[in-house]
Amino acid sequence: MITCKNVRENLMDALAEEQTSPEVLAHLRQCGTCSAELDGLRKTMSLLDEWEVPEPSPYFLTRVKAHAREAQQKAPVHAGPLAWFRRPVLAATFAAVLAAGGVVLRLSVFQTEAPATPQTGTAVADIEQLDKNADVLVNTDLIDELSGAPSDDVAEP
Repeated sequence: MITCKNVRENLMDALAEEQTSPEVLAHLRQCGTCSAELDGLRKTMSLLDEWEVPEPSPYFLTRVKAHAREAQQKAPVHAGPLAWFRRPVLAATFAAVLAAGGVVLRLSVFQTEAPATPQTGTAVADIEQLDKNADVLVNTDLIDELSGAPSDDVAEP
């Protein structure tokens, strides 16, 4: 289906009378808005055809060259024979520092491994757990208090 939007996109083709589809031409005959826009475009193009470009001032190029020379003189000049070499070296140095920092960070932070712990349910893990429990029980005075036995750190009279 042809809409006004589709026709407006093809107005330049209709203006140049190139291969315009029959549907677009039929729409232009029926739609007053689209045909008015095509007429306005035709009038604009005819005005542009009649317009003559004014001649530039004879001193125009001389002034442009003078302004270009002034701008070139105002531009900072890097002294030294290796001035062109500074910027690429600075960029490469910065990239190398960033890369080295990333490597150091990766090696120091991300490669720290937790100590290996045996899997639960194995004989080694069960024995280690019993040892930890025994250490806790030995170092706790709670059992002595519950059983009524005197603790080691209380002085006997």
